[in-house]
Amino acid sequence: MNRFNKLSDLWHNFWYEPLSVLMLVVLTSVAVLALETFSIQVLKQEEHQVKTKNLVTRTKNIYAERGLIMDRNGVVFADNFRDTANKNLGYSRLFLQGSLASQTIGKVGFNGSGVMGLESKFDTLLRGNEGFRVSVRDARSHEVYGLSENVAEAVPGKNMVLTIDRDMQEIVEKSLKDGVEEYKAKSASAIVMNPFTGEILSMASYPTFNPNSKHIGDTLYNSDIVSLSYEPGSTFKVITASAALEYDVVKPSRVFKNEGRCWNFSARSEKICDTHEYGDMDMSEAMVQSSNIVFAKIAQEVGAENMYRMARNFGFGSMTTDVFNGEEKGKIFQDYELKKDDRTLKTMGFGHSVMVTPLQMAIAYSAIANGGYLMVPKIVREWRDAEGNTVSKFAPDTVRQVISAKTAATIRKMLAKVVNGDSVKNDDGTMSLKRGTAWPVVSERLKDVVFGGKTGTAEKFNRETKKYDKEHQIASFVGLAPVEDPHFVCMVLVDDPQAKHVGGLTAGPIFRRIMEGVYFHPRLSPYYHNLAQLENRSECDVDFRGRSAEAAKMLSKEKKCSVRFEGKGSRVISERRDVSGFSGVVLVLGDVNGAKMPDLKGLSLKDALDVMSNIRMNVEYTGKGRVVSQTPKADEAFQKGQVCHLTLKEKG
Repeated sequence: MNRFNKLSDLWHNFWYEPLSVLMLVVLTSVAVLALETFSIQVLKQEEHQVKTKNLVTRTKNIYAERGLIMDRNGVVFADNFRDTANKNLGYSRLFLQGSLASQTIGKVGFNGSGVMGLESKFDTLLRGNEGFRVSVRDARSHEVYGLSENVAEAVPGKNMVLTIDRDMQEIVEKSLKDGVEEYKAKSASAIVMNPFTGEILSMASYPTFNPNSKHIGDTLYNSDIVSLSYEPGSTFKVITASAALEYDVVKPSRVFKNEGRCWNFSARSEKICDTHEYGDMDMSEAMVQSSNIVFAKIAQEVGAENMYRMARNFGFGSMTTDVFNGEEKGKIFQDYELKKDDRTLKTMGFGHSVMVTPLQMAIAYSAIANGGYLMVPKIVREWRDAEGNTVSKFAPDTVRQVISAKTAATIRKMLAKVVNGDSVKNDDGTMSLKRGTAWPVVSERLKDVVFGGKTGTAEKFNRETKKYDKEHQIASFVGLAPVEDPHFVCMVLVDDPQAKHVGGLTAGPIFRRIMEGVYFHPRLSPYYHNLAQLENRSECDVDFRGRSAEAAKMLSKEKKCSVRFEGKGSRVISERRDVSGFSGVVLVLGDVNGAKMPDLKGLSLKDALDVMSNIRMNVEYTGKGRVVSQTPKADEAFQKGQVCHLTLKEKG
C-alpha cells in the first residue's frame, strides 16, 4: 500500500506541477496585459492618443500669396511664381520689369521676406498670413482628403499700388544711363514729382541692378535720391532768395555793387569768388548768372536766424517721410553755429555749409512750383486686397506753407530767366539777351514749352586734405516744366562728371531729354507736341509683350503698325524700336518657362538679358554681338544656384 501511495504521489506531482506553472504563467500574462491595458486606456491615455494621431496625421503651413507691386496704371512690377513641378526651384518673387525702378521696389530674400526697398519696408503688409492644414493619411501615407481639413486659411498679402509711372520710369532711366556714358560720370540720379500732390512719378539712379539676380553690389542697394547727402551749391540759392523776399529784407530791384570777380570781405577769411566778373546786379540777375558774391551778401543781410528758420521750414535737416529705407536727413547749421565766424553764413547763401538730399531739393522746388506749400513726398498711392478692392488710399499731405504765393511767383520768374536768358539794357540804350547758366536746357523740339530751373555745381569735400577738391564735383539741375504752370518738377544729379563739370552742361541736358521724352509720349504729355511726329508713331504705341506670335500679328494688322519678328518661340518676350531704317517695331520671340531654360541663340545681349530678367538666375557672358551658344541649353530644367553662361559673336 505504501508503495502504491508513493507511486500515486509521483504521478500527481509529475502531472500537476507543470500545469500549475503553466497556469501561473497564463495568469501573470493576463495580469500584465490587464495592467498595460489599464495604463494605455486610463493612466497614459492622452500620450498614446497623441502618438497614434501623429502616425496618421500631418500638419503643414499653407503658403500665403505675396501681394503684387504695380505702377499707378496697374502695370505689375513684382509678382510671384511657384513651380510645383520642380522641387529645386520652389517659390520665387519675379520682377517683371527687370531693373526698372529696382532701387525703389527692392528685393525679396530666399525665405520670401523683403530684404531691401519697399519690399522690406512694407514686408508685413505684402506677405500676408500663412494658413494651417491638418491632413489624415492611410497606412501607405496617402492623404485621406475626406478627413483632412484646413484649420486656418491663408490670407494673401495686400497689393501695393505705386505713384510711379512705368513709362516715365523707363524714360528717366534711359536718360540717366545715356548721361553717365556721355559725361563719364560715376553715377546719375533723377526724380520727377507732381508738385501739387507730392506724388513721385519716377525715381531712379544709375548704375542700378536687376532684382532677379542673386548677387548685387552693396553700393547699388539704395537710390542716391534718398541716401546721398551732399552740398547743393547754387540750387540752394532759391532758399536764400525765399528768405530775403519772405522776410522783406532785400527787395528784388535792389542793385548790389560790383565786387569784381572775387569779394575780399575780410582779411581773416577766404575770399568768395564768381566764375566771371558780372558788374552790378539785382537779385534776379544774380540768379541768372549764379553769382556767389551777391547771394553771400543777401544771406548776410537776411541774418542767421532767418536763414536757419527758412531752411528748416523747407524741410532741410530732417527726414521727409518714413517710407524710404536708408534716407538721410542732411545737415544745416543752427543760427548760433552760423554766427561762429564771418564766413559760414555767407557760404550758406550759395549752397555751401549745408548738406541736403536730392529728394529734399525736389520737395523744396515743388513748394516754389505750387505756390509755397511743402508737400509730403508720396510713393505709395493705395493698397488693394487680393480681389482688387481698394482698402486704403492716400490723399496729398501738406506739411506747411513755407512761403507766400507772391514770393513763389517771383522766384519762378527768376528761374525762367536762368534757362531762357534775361533782357538787359546796354550802355547805348539798346536791349540784348543775356544768356543764363542753364541755356542748354532750352529744347529746340519743344519750342512752346518754357522750362525754368536752377543749376548747381559743388566741389566735393576731401576728408583727408580737409579741403574742397576742384577735380571732383557734384553737378545738378532742378527744373520746372513748364515754369509758370508746372506739371512736373524734375531734379537731376550727376556725380563726378569728367567730360564736363558744371550742372548746366551735364544735369541740365539730362533734364531736357527726360522732359522731351515725357512731352512726346502720347499718354504722359500734359498736352500734345509735334503732332505730326506723334501721329506717325501713335499706331505703334502698343504693348506686344506677352502676346503669342499670332496674336501679335493680328494686333499689328489691326493697329496698322509694321512689325518684324526676331528669334524663335511662340510668344513675344521683348520689343524695341528699330533704328536701322525700319519704321515699325521689332518683336523678339521666345518661350519663357519658369522651370526650363529659354532659347537665347541669335538674340542680342540686351534682348537676352530682358528674357533672363524673368528668371532668377545670374547671367555671365563673353564676346560681343549676338548669342551663339548658351548653358544651360534651351529647354533644360535648371537647378537652384545655376549661372547662365552666354557666348556672343559678331557676324562675319
